[in-house]
Amino acid sequence: MISATITVSEEEIRKRLGNLAKKSGSVISRAANRSINTGKKAIKQETTKVYNVKVRDVENILKVKRATVANPVVRMTFSDYHRNLYGFGNADNVKPRFPVRSSSPYNPEPGYVKAKVKRANSSTPLDGRPKPFVQIAKNGYVLLFQRTSDDSRAPIRGVAAPAMPQILKNDEVIARFNRDTYSMFNKRLNHEIEQVLKGANS
Repeated sequence: MISATITVSEEEIRKRLGNLAKKSGSVISRAANRSINTGKKAIKQETTKVYNVKVRDVENILKVKRATVANPVVRMTFSDYHRNLYGFGNADNVKPRFPVRSSSPYNPEPGYVKAKVKRANSSTPLDGRPKPFVQIAKNGYVLLFQRTSDDSRAPIRGVAAPAMPQILKNDEVIARFNRDTYSMFNKRLNHEIEQVLKGANS
């Protein structure tokens, strides 16, 4: 699990608010909650820009604990498991997508499948030994499997995709999140302080 937390010195905010220092928790929490929405958007946009994944796959694992006046800290966490590579991301992630007619390690059909995890990369042939192959599991789902050895009678296991938290740790994704989130946080923080002071002087 990874967590991203936005915090600020409440003492500094209280000084800026002066006689209205008691409103510091409200000011910080409103700014933080607004900025995390920007952060979520940045993560979804940058992740789907870099990786061959769906927006909803990113959205589904993001959990936000919003800031309150009593605890003016907003926290976003995300955790996930390793999904089968066949069902990971967009429909063109694994090609071809039909079950094999022969899973023999010596004469598979098709000869091999290709996978694409990053958008900028071309599909990578999964032609190592033993070769992964698409097959229908006992539960009826179509998945990508691989034998544990070249023996045609060897047990099979699923081929795992990268877990989403691993993807979200990408330097480009984190940089975009930090840039957009902190920019919005500072903007909203100044706005909230101005609004409180303006209201007191009106």
